[in-house]
Amino acid sequence: MNRPYEMMYIVNSRLDEDTQKAITQKIEDTIAKMGGTLDKTELVGRKRLAYPIQKQNDGIYMMTHFSADSRSLKELTRVMNITEGLLRHLVIRKDDN
Repeated sequence: MNRPYEMMYIVNSRLDEDTQKAITQKIEDTIAKMGGTLDKTELVGRKRLAYPIQKQNDGIYMMTHFSADSRSLKELTRVMNITEGLLRHLVIRKDDN
């Protein structure tokens, strides 16, 4: 059963724009491969980090809304953990209202 999720991730701000877009595309493709449906991806903007991550003081924040089966989130987390240029990510389940 597909449930709605919200994912925030931070991309390294020192990467060029094409590489940043490639990371976003890779995440969207992974969601599609695992049988999920992508609602929208939006750029939140460049923000200063609360503490340095991988010697970076700022990052590009992205927000993705999607629906997927809870069992397939393990694959999404695995892909995000091995993606170069991705500093942090967090996936939360939204209410089923």
